[in-house]
Amino acid sequence: MIKRLMTALAVVGVALAGLASAAKAEFPEKDITFLIPFSPGGGMDSQSRAIAQVLSKYLPNNVNVIPKNVPGAGGKKGYGELARSAPDGYTICVINYPGAALPALLGEEASYDINTLTWLGRMSAEEYLMAASPKSEIKSLDDLKKASKPVKITSTGPGSTAHVGASMAMSVIGFKGEFLTGYKGSADYILGIVRGDGDIAVAPVQTFQKFVESGDVTPIMSFEKKSSFDGVPTAAEAGYAELDGMGVERYIAGPPGMPDEIRKALSDAIQKAIADPETQEWAKQTNRPFLGLDADESDQAVKKSLAVMVKFKDALK
Repeated sequence: MIKRLMTALAVVGVALAGLASAAKAEFPEKDITFLIPFSPGGGMDSQSRAIAQVLSKYLPNNVNVIPKNVPGAGGKKGYGELARSAPDGYTICVINYPGAALPALLGEEASYDINTLTWLGRMSAEEYLMAASPKSEIKSLDDLKKASKPVKITSTGPGSTAHVGASMAMSVIGFKGEFLTGYKGSADYILGIVRGDGDIAVAPVQTFQKFVESGDVTPIMSFEKKSSFDGVPTAAEAGYAELDGMGVERYIAGPPGMPDEIRKALSDAIQKAIADPETQEWAKQTNRPFLGLDADESDQAVKKSLAVMVKFKDALK
């Protein structure tokens, strides 16, 4: 009797395991929401939408990946929505790094903990450019260093990546700055210096490109290894090697506690979407190149970057 009962339980166990495997294999069974924690029109928004457009082709089941802009609080509103979502793979979010790491680094309260997010992959990495308003008295680095009053810097707000870059630049270069915040995205705060709201802004090179080409802003320092703009020094050439290569990385993450099987399915699909000919053609046409990392590589890269940011902790406060 006992033997027959054990055999029956074993059969049931095998059946349940089979059902569980089948359930996992069915992911995704419905549309996936792709949170973009900034307003439409900026580099993060356009790049995320380019990935979302082809991502469904590489998922186990053909479902829609629907972008959803959640602007506010320098990205924190969107990150908070991600953290509150179920870890079932149906809500993912693009993460602007290193800006999103500030609360954890500074011990501040936030509705998310970046150390607990499930990293799915990296879309890109872009170096910064510092540019000035044509209506500002600042036309060069020398003007910036000699400024007699705090330099007005436009930004989406504390926690945003550009805010971090500008804060680090203030610390290393040694000028006084005053942030003008509340802009919903990079395009908005760049337009802020075009209008003359502020003196300078820091943003990815590709995001600034068209504004430089049109003459709407004046580039004064590039954080690139080699400057994309004639006559504009790199941070290293200007004597600020600490800022060399500094920029924004755009990761994709899920809520804390996502199962490994779903994490892998999404990570694999993201890397294939980045390599898709349609995506690569978009990157070429818009001058917004992708530089992907898979889930495990992203996890390690984030930890390494956070270790570097610790050195600027006081400046970021």
